[in-house]
Amino acid sequence: MKLGKRTAIAMPSERPAGAGAPCLVQIAGDDLGTQSDLDKGEVDIGRDESCTITVNSDLVSRQHASVQKLGSAYIVADLGSTNGTFVNGDKITHKKLDDGDQIRVGKTVLKFMASGNLEAEYHQKIFTMVSVDALTGAYNKRYFDDNFGKAIARADATQTSLCLIIFDIDHFKKINDTHGHPAGDYVLKELVDVVKAVVRKQDTFCRVGGEEFTVLLPETDAKTAFTCAEFIRGAVEVTTFSFEGTVIPVTCSLGVALRAGAEPHDALYKRADQAMYKAKSSGRNQVC
Repeated sequence: MKLGKRTAIAMPSERPAGAGAPCLVQIAGDDLGTQSDLDKGEVDIGRDESCTITVNSDLVSRQHASVQKLGSAYIVADLGSTNGTFVNGDKITHKKLDDGDQIRVGKTVLKFMASGNLEAEYHQKIFTMVSVDALTGAYNKRYFDDNFGKAIARADATQTSLCLIIFDIDHFKKINDTHGHPAGDYVLKELVDVVKAVVRKQDTFCRVGGEEFTVLLPETDAKTAFTCAEFIRGAVEVTTFSFEGTVIPVTCSLGVALRAGAEPHDALYKRADQAMYKAKSSGRNQVC
């Protein structure tokens, strides 16, 4: 497979046993299993979108709590929240964290995992099992459904734009029929690698069906979303997909939609889907 220079995108990854950095793992709330590393600086928790860990709940203050490293210790501090910050059930103003301590803000619970805690690897594996497509390594439909609603809520809360790209592989059934299903699986996996390399870090790329994919683009205008879609289309088109010595031509058709006002998620999805079918009916291998 040949492709130009790539920019890496952050996707789920398993931690080597015993080698994980100190982290917070969400064990109750909307984003079960997600991890926030603590070795990259202060982690703030709150309802505000600027927070490292955003909790969309009226029970949580905009700037609710923070965790930072002081010497070799990690300290959790309440930031004057309305409903308080709790560690192992006790309300605190600030507290040194011990391995396994549980921090509660609203109904969200974060578990502190010290460096080398094997339980962190377990939580990461569970998160991967429920959120990542086993064949391709892209986020799955369940993850998309969960995050689509959250993206809508964030856009409403921050009065920012949101775009959605939907695309699928052109003539994918023909690829399966001509070259066999193993070749089809190969194309899916390689295409995901290509797309991961060109989507932006802040975007959410998911496989939502057999050969259908989505990209959520927060705080993005229509022009930028079309540019991102064109990057995807072009990257797929110039990639050489070679399976067992046979080159398989692969292209994709993409639909782009900018959320209109307070448009609900299903209406936005429908418009992006309609745009994708327009791209297909207009000759495929294009963006509409």
